[in-house]
Amino acid sequence: MLRRLGNRWVFDCANRLIMDEGLERKHAFAQAAKAYHLLEQLGKGEVRFEYLKTNGELRQARGTLCHGISEAFDNYAYKDKPDVGQRDYGIIVYFDLDKEEFRSLHVRNLVVMIKE
Repeated sequence: MLRRLGNRWVFDCANRLIMDEGLERKHAFAQAAKAYHLLEQLGKGEVRFEYLKTNGELRQARGTLCHGISEAFDNYAYKDKPDVGQRDYGIIVYFDLDKEEFRSLHVRNLVVMIKE
């Protein structure tokens, strides 16, 4: 069941990249698969990755979506932030461990996950 949901997410995300961003099919599916892999790893622990910011600058980030990694994440107050957690196939939301707050990036801007 989870594999099927993952495949559906990749498919929907890739189609969004094709329709909204004009990416070629091959590139769109590659970006969507890379983004899904990042989301899986964020759910398991700390991840280092690179992406292009909207101003074109390359940013190295250290993030998570996993409880128990950061006290700041575990104690984050959501009540004043109603948009956190909304589902959008083009956006990845993660908790930045350096800034200690949520950040987002567009799937098309994801460059690479950094292996350590």
